[in-house]
Amino acid sequence: MSELPFLAVKNCSVAYGAQTALDDVSLELGRGERLAIIGESGSGKSTLALAIAGLLPGDAVQSGAIDFPGLEQAARPGADIGFLFQDASGSLDPMMKIGDQIAEIMVSHRGMGWIAARVEAAQLLDRVRIPKALARLDDYPHQFSGGQKQRIALAAALAGEPQLLIADEPTSALDTVTQRHIVDLLDELVREAALTLVFVTHDVALAAERADRIAVLRHGRIVETAATAALLSSPAHPYSRALVALHLPLGTARPRRLPEIVEDVPS
Repeated sequence: MSELPFLAVKNCSVAYGAQTALDDVSLELGRGERLAIIGESGSGKSTLALAIAGLLPGDAVQSGAIDFPGLEQAARPGADIGFLFQDASGSLDPMMKIGDQIAEIMVSHRGMGWIAARVEAAQLLDRVRIPKALARLDDYPHQFSGGQKQRIALAAALAGEPQLLIADEPTSALDTVTQRHIVDLLDELVREAALTLVFVTHDVALAAERADRIAVLRHGRIVETAATAALLSSPAHPYSRALVALHLPLGTARPRRLPEIVEDVPS
């Protein structure tokens, strides 16, 4: 008997009013697998991530099914699923101490006492390399740099001891050096805890480095899913070929004219 997939998305569609953001998306993800979802802005990547996490806004109309056969219960956002958002400043409460924000997750989802949760919050902040973590538990988000806030958000995403971590463009608002540090840290923690990972990005190079498999999303539809090496070496869909061709690693000879993606983008 084959092993059940950890995650199964079946014919999932999401609409906001008259606008369809996802159109009949299906995919499966094995336990411990790292999947990158790539595509241009507006392709539906973040909507798919939010749908998987059960965090779609109230005005979204969803159809199809998102199941977790690898879990013994319905997936719980914040507990079984950790979510790392694009903008740490927007995902952290500016009026709440960072230690309390992380501890609150442990109290709510793991039944810990407040004192024990605060101790573990300091340990988590140390793991994501916040200097002098214990002394900074009572600091507020505005007292940290952008890269540090994203590390704090990562600690919060891990606080419920999730089995699935979803990272939605977690480095998009950071400078290049900080991006590399955050991605290296994310990869290290995912491997250390043997987490299943869904990584949303428009960066083909990042997907190539960090993912076991890549799903290409275009206009709300998955046009191709393949193992990373196979997709990068011989993409089957014209859109995938264009995305891969637009990625030029350092040291690659630059063509006289870059390839174009000329088809219209939906409203």
